Order: sequence, then C-alpha cells, then structure tokens
Amino acid sequence: MNMAYKPKVFLTSNVFSEKEIGSNEKISQELRKYIKDLWQELDKLSELKVFNGRFPSEEQLQKEVEKFNPDILGCHLSHQLSSEMLEKSRVFAISTSTAGFNHIQRTQKDNILITHTPGVLHETVADYTIAIIMANLRNLIDLHNYMWNNQWTATDKWDLDKSLSSVITNKILGIVGLGEIGKELVKKLYGWGVKILYYDIKQMKDFEEKYPLIEFKENIEDVFRESDILSLHIPLNKYTEKLVSRSLLILMKRNALLVNTARGGVLDLEVLLDMLENNEIKINIALDVYPIEPVDMKTLKRLKKIKKAQPEMRIILIPHNASADANTRGKMNIIFLKNIINIIKSTSIKDLNEINIIPEQKKQLKNKQWRIFHYWEKND
Repeated sequence: MNMAYKPKVFLTSNVFSEKEIGSNEKISQELRKYIKDLWQELDKLSELKVFNGRFPSEEQLQKEVEKFNPDILGCHLSHQLSSEMLEKSRVFAISTSTAGFNHIQRTQKDNILITHTPGVLHETVADYTIAIIMANLRNLIDLHNYMWNNQWTATDKWDLDKSLSSVITNKILGIVGLGEIGKELVKKLYGWGVKILYYDIKQMKDFEEKYPLIEFKENIEDVFRESDILSLHIPLNKYTEKLVSRSLLILMKRNALLVNTARGGVLDLEVLLDMLENNEIKINIALDVYPIEPVDMKTLKRLKKIKKAQPEMRIILIPHNASADANTRGKMNIIFLKNIINIIKSTSIKDLNEINIIPEQKKQLKNKQWRIFHYWEKND
C-alpha cells in the first residue's frame, strides 16, 4: 500500500510487541505467529514508537506525546489518557487492547476515534466468574488457609457437620447486565439447573427463547432482593458509576454473595466497607476489580479487620485477572493491532464500519467532523 503520509503511531507499553506478548510461550504458536506478522505490517505502514516499559505515568505519557506528536495512540486499561493531553495533541485515533474504554477521557468535541477489543473476553471472564463463585460457595480460600496454617490437627478431625457449605444448584443467581459476558454465564450454567434472574436496560426476548427458564426483572432492586449470588457484568460509564451502593446493597439477603468482575467503579466500595463494618449487611464478596488499582493499604486493612471481626464471612480478592487466559490476551492483542492497521489503511467513513469503533461513536460516524479526515486528505 503506497501512502503519501506515514502516520506516527505511539504504543504506550512494550507488552504489545512481538518480543513480549508475541513471544510468550503460554500463547499458542499460531497466535504468536499472527502477532509477529501484524507487528511487521504495522512497522512498515507507520512511523512506530513504543514506550520502553509497561506502565508509564500520566506525566511520562504527556511528555512522550508532546515530543513524538503521534497520530495514533495504542494503550490498555492501565494507561490513563487525559482529555487535556488529547485536546492539545494531533491524535486522530486511539486503539485500546480492552473491551472497556473508560480509561480514555473523551475530548469536548469527541472527534478522536476510539477502537476496542470486543467479542473476545466473554468466555474467559464467564469461566472465571464461575470459578470464584464456586470457590466462595465451598469456602475454598478459608479451607486452604486452614490446611496451610497447620490447623487441621488430630484434635480437629473430619466430622459430619464441619465446614458446611452449599452447592450452586440450590442458589438463585442474579445477573446485572446481560451483555456478552452475562449471556455466556447463562450458557455455561443453564444446564446445571441454576435458577437465573437478570436485569438489563431492556429485556432480551430472543435470548430468552433459547433459555426459557431465565427470568427478566424490570427493576434492579428485585434482582438484589431475590438473589443468593449477585454477579455484576455492566460497563463503567456516567450512568453506572457507583450504581451498586447503599440502596441496593441493603436489599441483599443475609449471607448472599456479591461478585464483581466488571469494573471497580460500578460498585461503591467505600459504602460497602462502611456497611460491613457497621453490620448493616451480612454478605460474602468476591472481587476482581476495584475503583483504584492497585488497592491501597488502607482498604486492605479495613477488609482484613472486617474478616477478623466476622471470620465466617467469605472474602475473595483477586488482582484484576478475569481475562488472563493466555490465548484470550493474545487474541486481544491481535484485534488491537488489526484495529490500528485498518485505521491506517482507511480512506473513508465506509472503511471505518469494518473496524471495532466503540458503539457510541459508530452510531455517529456520518454526523461528525472527525480528526481522521485530515489524515485522509494527506493521502488523497
């Protein structure tokens, strides 16, 4: 492909490269080869610069962007892109190697295209969600620690009524957000005979035809009130930030389980901790995501104090790892690289329809003066 202008592409982490994720032996050989081929193509099509490290600070990012003056940015969830930095730049497109994109602050005109990696995380996150639900229901963390700390002694043998728990088929599962991951969770658990309730902004009647035993709840309060297990699968945006707060948490059953593998910001963690500390609610929790990551020591100390005061409470805390299946992460990187390459190759709005532009922008493609128009003019 001959172009009059080679765009400058800045990737905010070296993890995307053929030498890093493209050489990780946990990823299948086929995917690794695909990553290397795409990397070579990107290198030919652009003036490519990669940050020498994994986690640049906002200050480092700002300096790099000011100095290199890129046309396209590539990032992932750990890279916060401020609207101020983007406003001052000439960046016309951002590609993120994530399904969510709330780490990218939108400019006032919102004329910078954003691509993401949808349709690849649902299986691994649903699988992971089931794993932490089961670990919590059967109290595996505490039982492991009981063994690990040499508490299983001759005076504390197996007994008929010791360490009792409950199988998932006796529970009511409530799903908040029946998107790709929520639907995958239904598919995996439906055959087990688990009673499933769900809430979403609209009823999924077509999906219910395939899975007629699931039940739509028009009010989110009913899902919180009736569920034994409450699993969050909603994106983080201005409508969902701190959606799960006091008014919903107070409705949860005693000893119910709250699971969050979505985004930390959809749960008001401060309110949750306050309610647990004050014994306003008595629930179990399994969290993979947090409002601030990594979690600060103050929050950890509070959680440990809650557990000490309520030793029967089941707590599972995991460091944002639900999508960390090797091939899934490899596929994310492939979609990420393809999005950048296809943006570079694009010449019109028509071409953008085939790229993973975030849904909100995809609906607006014909109605805005996008920055990418200037790039297309350079290559006419």
